Amino acid sequence: MNLKHGKVKRFRNFTWEGVRVQPYKEGTGDFRGVIRQVLAGKHPDEKVRFELRYFELAPGGYTSLERHQHEHVVVILRGEGYVLIGDEVVQVRPFDLVYTRPGALHRLMNARTDEPFGFLCTVDRERDKPVPATEAEIRQLLESHPHLAFILRPEP
Repeated sequence: MNLKHGKVKRFRNFTWEGVRVQPYKEGTGDFRGVIRQVLAGKHPDEKVRFELRYFELAPGGYTSLERHQHEHVVVILRGEGYVLIGDEVVQVRPFDLVYTRPGALHRLMNARTDEPFGFLCTVDRERDKPVPATEAEIRQLLESHPHLAFILRPEP
Protein backbone atom coordinates (compact mmCIF):
# COMPACT_ATOMS: atom_id res chain seq x y z
CA MET A 1 0.00 0.00 0.00
CA ASN A 2 1.59 3.24 -1.14
CA LEU A 3 1.32 6.24 1.15
CA LYS A 4 2.26 9.86 0.44
CA HIS A 5 5.47 9.53 2.44
CA GLY A 6 6.17 5.81 2.40
CA LYS A 7 4.56 2.41 1.95
CA VAL A 8 3.19 -0.56 3.87
CA LYS A 9 3.59 -4.15 2.67
CA ARG A 10 1.00 -6.33 4.40
CA PHE A 11 2.23 -9.61 5.88
CA ARG A 12 0.36 -12.88 5.41
CA ASN A 13 1.70 -16.39 5.98
CA PHE A 14 5.35 -15.38 5.56
CA THR A 15 4.81 -13.48 2.34
CA TRP A 16 4.45 -9.73 1.90
CA GLU A 17 2.00 -7.93 -0.37
CA GLY A 18 3.61 -6.96 -3.65
CA VAL A 19 6.83 -8.89 -2.98
CA ARG A 20 7.78 -11.66 -5.37
CA VAL A 21 8.91 -15.05 -4.03
CA GLN A 22 12.15 -15.84 -5.88
CA PRO A 23 14.68 -18.63 -6.07
CA TYR A 24 17.55 -18.27 -3.60
CA LYS A 25 20.08 -18.04 -6.42
CA GLU A 26 20.01 -18.55 -10.16
CA GLY A 27 21.10 -21.96 -11.40
CA THR A 28 22.40 -24.76 -9.24
CA GLY A 29 24.92 -24.87 -6.44
CA ASP A 30 25.68 -26.11 -2.96
CA PHE A 31 22.28 -25.21 -1.48
CA ARG A 32 18.84 -26.80 -1.25
CA GLY A 33 15.24 -25.82 -0.61
CA VAL A 34 15.73 -22.06 -0.23
CA ILE A 35 13.51 -19.20 -1.41
CA ARG A 36 13.93 -15.46 -0.88
CA GLN A 37 11.90 -12.28 -0.91
CA VAL A 38 13.47 -8.83 -1.12
CA LEU A 39 11.34 -6.74 1.25
CA ALA A 40 13.14 -3.38 1.05
CA GLY A 41 16.07 -1.73 -0.66
CA LYS A 42 15.63 -2.92 -4.25
CA HIS A 43 12.91 -0.58 -5.49
CA PRO A 44 14.15 2.67 -7.14
CA ASP A 45 12.02 4.84 -4.83
CA GLU A 46 13.70 3.34 -1.75
CA LYS A 47 16.85 5.31 -0.98
CA VAL A 48 18.09 3.13 1.87
CA ARG A 49 21.66 1.82 1.76
CA PHE A 50 20.66 -1.71 2.72
CA GLU A 51 18.47 -4.58 1.56
CA LEU A 52 16.13 -6.41 3.86
CA ARG A 53 15.41 -9.92 2.63
CA TYR A 54 13.39 -12.84 3.97
CA PHE A 55 14.76 -16.33 3.34
CA GLU A 56 12.91 -19.54 4.00
CA LEU A 57 14.50 -22.99 4.08
CA ALA A 58 12.27 -26.01 3.54
CA PRO A 59 12.75 -29.03 5.80
CA GLY A 60 16.20 -30.38 4.92
CA GLY A 61 17.15 -27.06 3.32
CA TYR A 62 20.42 -25.14 3.64
CA THR A 63 22.12 -22.08 2.18
CA SER A 64 25.43 -21.93 0.31
CA LEU A 65 28.65 -22.42 2.23
CA GLU A 66 30.27 -19.10 1.38
CA ARG A 67 32.08 -15.97 2.46
CA HIS A 68 32.04 -12.34 1.34
CA GLN A 69 33.50 -9.03 2.43
CA HIS A 70 30.21 -7.49 3.57
CA GLU A 71 28.71 -8.16 6.97
CA HIS A 72 25.16 -9.23 7.50
CA VAL A 73 22.65 -9.47 10.30
CA VAL A 74 20.02 -12.22 10.50
CA VAL A 75 16.96 -12.38 12.76
CA ILE A 76 15.24 -15.75 12.98
CA LEU A 77 11.44 -15.55 12.54
CA ARG A 78 10.21 -19.13 12.37
CA GLY A 79 11.38 -22.68 12.94
CA GLU A 80 14.73 -23.82 14.25
CA GLY A 81 18.04 -23.98 12.49
CA TYR A 82 21.78 -24.17 12.71
CA VAL A 83 24.19 -21.42 11.79
CA LEU A 84 27.82 -22.10 10.96
CA ILE A 85 30.19 -19.14 11.25
CA GLY A 86 33.85 -19.99 10.77
CA ASP A 87 34.39 -23.25 12.66
CA GLU A 88 31.50 -22.84 15.13
CA VAL A 89 27.90 -24.06 14.91
CA VAL A 90 25.03 -22.76 17.04
CA GLN A 91 21.39 -23.82 17.06
CA VAL A 92 19.06 -20.83 16.63
CA ARG A 93 15.34 -20.23 17.11
CA PRO A 94 12.84 -17.38 16.64
CA PHE A 95 14.05 -13.89 17.50
CA ASP A 96 17.70 -14.92 17.90
CA LEU A 97 20.01 -12.47 16.11
CA VAL A 98 23.07 -13.63 14.16
CA TYR A 99 25.87 -11.28 13.10
CA THR A 100 28.39 -12.49 10.51
CA ARG A 101 31.68 -10.60 10.17
CA PRO A 102 33.17 -9.82 6.76
CA GLY A 103 35.17 -12.72 5.36
CA ALA A 104 33.66 -15.36 7.67
CA LEU A 105 32.67 -18.67 6.11
CA HIS A 106 28.99 -19.28 6.91
CA ARG A 107 25.89 -21.36 6.21
CA LEU A 108 22.37 -21.64 7.64
CA MET A 109 20.50 -24.95 7.78
CA ASN A 110 17.00 -26.01 8.78
CA ALA A 111 17.19 -28.15 11.91
CA ARG A 112 13.65 -29.54 11.56
CA THR A 113 12.10 -32.08 9.22
CA ASP A 114 8.53 -30.91 9.77
CA GLU A 115 8.50 -27.11 9.32
CA PRO A 116 10.22 -24.29 7.45
CA PHE A 117 13.05 -22.22 8.90
CA GLY A 118 12.69 -18.53 8.06
CA PHE A 119 14.79 -15.47 8.78
CA LEU A 120 15.25 -11.83 7.89
CA CYS A 121 18.67 -10.88 6.56
CA THR A 122 20.00 -7.34 6.23
CA VAL A 123 22.95 -6.59 3.95
CA ASP A 124 24.48 -3.57 2.25
CA ARG A 125 22.59 -2.61 -0.91
CA GLU A 126 25.90 -2.34 -2.77
CA ARG A 127 28.02 -5.37 -1.91
CA ASP A 128 30.54 -7.86 -3.21
CA LYS A 129 29.61 -11.26 -4.59
CA PRO A 130 29.80 -14.33 -2.34
CA VAL A 131 32.72 -16.72 -2.81
CA PRO A 132 31.98 -20.42 -2.27
CA ALA A 133 34.12 -22.46 0.11
CA THR A 134 36.85 -24.42 -1.64
CA GLU A 135 37.14 -28.16 -1.35
CA ALA A 136 40.48 -27.67 0.44
CA GLU A 137 38.83 -25.39 3.04
CA ILE A 138 36.08 -27.93 3.66
CA ARG A 139 38.57 -30.79 4.03
CA GLN A 140 40.70 -28.76 6.46
CA LEU A 141 37.64 -27.88 8.58
CA LEU A 142 36.52 -31.52 8.60
CA GLU A 143 39.97 -32.71 9.69
CA SER A 144 40.13 -30.29 12.61
CA HIS A 145 36.38 -30.27 13.46
CA PRO A 146 34.79 -33.58 12.36
CA HIS A 147 31.58 -32.74 14.28
CA LEU A 148 30.86 -30.11 11.58
CA ALA A 149 30.33 -32.77 8.88
CA PHE A 150 26.50 -32.52 9.10
CA ILE A 151 26.58 -28.85 8.07
CA LEU A 152 29.69 -28.82 5.83
CA ARG A 153 28.50 -31.80 3.80
CA PRO A 154 24.71 -32.05 4.22
CA GLU A 155 23.01 -35.18 2.93
CA PRO A 156 21.41 -34.70 -0.51
